[in-house]
Amino acid sequence: MNINKLYKYSALAVCILFLASCATSLKTVYIEVAKPSEFLLPNDVVSLTLMNRSLTDEFGNYPADSLQNYFYRRAFNVDAAVLDSSASDTTLKVLADLLFESGRYDVVIPEERNIPRSETYYKVLPPLEWDYVTEVCETYQTDALLVLERYTNKIMTDYMKVPYSDFHLASIDSKYDAVVKIYDPSREEILMQLLVGDTIFWEEQDYSQKNLFTNQLVPVKQALIETGIQVALELDAKLAPQWQTQARSYFVLKEADSALLEAAIRENNWGKAYDHWKSILNRTSKASDKSKLEYNLAVASEMIGNLNEAAEWATQSYKTQYRRQTELYLYQLKSRKKTVDEFKKILSD
Repeated sequence: MNINKLYKYSALAVCILFLASCATSLKTVYIEVAKPSEFLLPNDVVSLTLMNRSLTDEFGNYPADSLQNYFYRRAFNVDAAVLDSSASDTTLKVLADLLFESGRYDVVIPEERNIPRSETYYKVLPPLEWDYVTEVCETYQTDALLVLERYTNKIMTDYMKVPYSDFHLASIDSKYDAVVKIYDPSREEILMQLLVGDTIFWEEQDYSQKNLFTNQLVPVKQALIETGIQVALELDAKLAPQWQTQARSYFVLKEADSALLEAAIRENNWGKAYDHWKSILNRTSKASDKSKLEYNLAVASEMIGNLNEAAEWATQSYKTQYRRQTELYLYQLKSRKKTVDEFKKILSD
């Protein structure tokens, strides 16, 4: 991804979620803005091949019913590593989707994506040979190779009938640990090694033991798959820009064409809204209206991606007529500019 594309994602309002009318002369739009990540890869790494090196002979793709019966036969009191290959593969597939959807990376996940290994599952192996990494990246025409090097999952289940009660209580703790390495063949360098680990917890209770396990508590196989998804989410949070929802408002004026503006904003065509407000400003003399239009032009400039121009318009609006809202918006712009500068610094390192 070049810097302009990342700037688009970090400096523009890329997604208008909905338009809400206010009781005052303001309308509010909700936008998503990016937050930088310290783990963002170098600017020239725009495509990734994803492969799995975590699977050993100790893994199995366990049928859901057989797995559940294994736990039932032990009175649902189990504390053991459960190495499910479909959960590990789920991490890789979901991570590929998330990285692609972030807009930051192009992603390839090969059909033959499992790298053979004979060592036990909990070891992190020495790095792959660079000839192999280069061959993979050339085959799939990507800049780097992302490898799931280790994937461990320990399941702890508990069941009891609550004393002096008709309640049945059951729980599942899923403790996970995963390691990812990202290999850059052009630099012959491991760009990053990421470790994620935590525990997901489910607990349910019911008067009926049958209903507890049939309709309430998540099945063990599903818990394993959801754990794989959680691992992918945590890795994506480190590697891809993350988004947060923020609100922006604009003033409604009698001279403005509300239908034109709402259509333009709904279509994310802020340039059209900017031109409309600018044409009205050119023939407006009343200070109050001028200040509102200048404020609107600041918002439109920000949405277009010109933060410097947005700051100029907002400052002019502040000078034309003071409003607390304009002052607060200037602080928002300062924060956005800092975010963009952080992205640029990351990309230039």
